[in-house]
Amino acid sequence: MNRHFLTVGAAVLMSVVLSSCAVTGKPAEHAEAVKPPFDGHTSQNALDWQGTYQGVLPCADCEGISTQITLSPNETYVLKTQYMGGSDKAFSQKGSFVWSQNGRVITLDGINKAEALTQYLVGENQLTQLDLEGNRITGGLAEHYVLKKVVKMPIEDKRWKLVELNGQPVKGTAKTHYLVLHSETKQVEAKAGCNAMFGGYEIKNQFQLTFKQMASTLMACENMATEDAFSKVLEMADNFSISGDKMSLNKARMAPLARFELVKPE
Repeated sequence: MNRHFLTVGAAVLMSVVLSSCAVTGKPAEHAEAVKPPFDGHTSQNALDWQGTYQGVLPCADCEGISTQITLSPNETYVLKTQYMGGSDKAFSQKGSFVWSQNGRVITLDGINKAEALTQYLVGENQLTQLDLEGNRITGGLAEHYVLKKVVKMPIEDKRWKLVELNGQPVKGTAKTHYLVLHSETKQVEAKAGCNAMFGGYEIKNQFQLTFKQMASTLMACENMATEDAFSKVLEMADNFSISGDKMSLNKARMAPLARFELVKPE
């Protein structure tokens, strides 16, 4: 009788031990399949998604589609497209967009889905165009379906008054001697006397800055030495430095070519 109880007790004990091992010794693949609890963070509420995104999207019958999408805080968009390699005509469309339930994907309203893809995955400083089913586009061209956010540099979209040129002080006002970099168009507007200067610019990283295809009006003005010197500075400059409301254009590690002061809005 005692032997029977011992046998049953041993069996029960072995069963408990095996059950304990089954619980604590889960297969690795089962553990990985357990999803962490949702923490409430989405692209919609956790990312700084407002702004302008641009890039060249693939095109079946052209060199590419130059695309720019601006997303506003009131959940409206402006879409600008241009088919490269053909007509120079640019298309612009405005509308509203809606977020998906998971707060990660936006859909542009007012666009015929038969003519263009309308869904974009919102990531950190980028939009990824999705296919008609809302899935990522795979294959060799996958990386070309990404639009990058245009990040403004601290010197852009501000009026800088020219106060020094090649180490010499410059006399003038914020209306006659200035520099403005327009971030949306990447166009420069400048003046150092009576003629307006204009062209393009490129900021490659935090400090590198180059001006390109510069031109100016051709008014005959008195004492154009300052204008000529400023024009040469814009051709030579390859970087900038900024400290508070002071900015300078430089060439390599040479002394600053030109110094500016920020013009504060009235």
